[in-house]
Amino acid sequence: MRIYPVIMCGGAGTRLWPVSVQAHPKQFHRLVTDKTVFQDTVLRLKGEDFAPPVIISNQRYAGLVREQLAEIGVEPGAVILEPMARNTAAVAAVAARHIAEQDPDGLALLLPSDHFIGQPDVFVSAVTEAARMAKSGHITTFGIKPDRPETGFGYIQRGEAIDGALYTVTEFKEKPNAETAMKYIADPAFSWNAGIFLFPASVMIDELETHAPDILDAASAALEAATHPDGNILLDPECFMAVRSTSVDYAVMEQTSKAAIYAPLDCQWNDIGTWGMIGAIRKQDSANPPVSIDAEGCTVLSDADHMVALVGVQDLCVVVDGGRILVASKDRTQDVGKVVSALRDSGRDDLL
Repeated sequence: MRIYPVIMCGGAGTRLWPVSVQAHPKQFHRLVTDKTVFQDTVLRLKGEDFAPPVIISNQRYAGLVREQLAEIGVEPGAVILEPMARNTAAVAAVAARHIAEQDPDGLALLLPSDHFIGQPDVFVSAVTEAARMAKSGHITTFGIKPDRPETGFGYIQRGEAIDGALYTVTEFKEKPNAETAMKYIADPAFSWNAGIFLFPASVMIDELETHAPDILDAASAALEAATHPDGNILLDPECFMAVRSTSVDYAVMEQTSKAAIYAPLDCQWNDIGTWGMIGAIRKQDSANPPVSIDAEGCTVLSDADHMVALVGVQDLCVVVDGGRILVASKDRTQDVGKVVSALRDSGRDDLL
């Protein structure tokens, strides 16, 4: 069985404003390494076990996708373009249909493009090990070993052992409050939900047919009626608009008897969803290093045209990108998306 990476890169990344904007969202920026987050994701999934990647993105990013793949010398298996966002259940349906047509025995590895993995070899080993267990027909998610009581992630509680590190799923948990998160990390049965899934394409089709047939039918129609501009696959807008927007977690994983979790996975995973998280793992300096006087615990990212000076402050994130400047307390960087909402509500789309 070959593993087909299905890399989702259509999101807006509003919590990383002002760098992440509608025309150029976070996955296409060099935030942590000398490559973009999208490029790092593609490159860690190369090798004899993996087929060329299937990229699923918004149609507005078709040029960015092709440009950044060319920069790293990767020819994709397909670039599938969404005319509008319809969440991960729609992506899973389209990907499963596409892969099953190419390879009836193919495995899909559905994952976001905008995560950081500090130990990619550990992650790839986990994926290939889980793939060997795929003959049992499970839809496997990967549970990240938590290292702190994080309230910004969902959690998964694992149950009985199936084989090695593969377990049944007892329950998916929503993002907890601080008290509940403390309880979760004290119990080894709980892992962070990374939103990464491995499944035989045929099994996902069967489970969608059982639990969300409307999503499967509409997504399949959008794929069948797709056009092919510039070598891409553009899903039919009218058909895709009809797809119910929900996550694969809700549509399938919480309904199916075939859910499994590979856990605990300790690969230095980080969803780099906030500036605070990026500051904790970023290795490269700001384009214009700051001047810091009696300042502690601050993260500064500024473009080459601006210099930031810090005096007597603590635990701030300061991000400068052109005419947009963000100053936030590190413990409030989860709320940066509210800035985007406020700008949109006030008609300041020029800053988005």
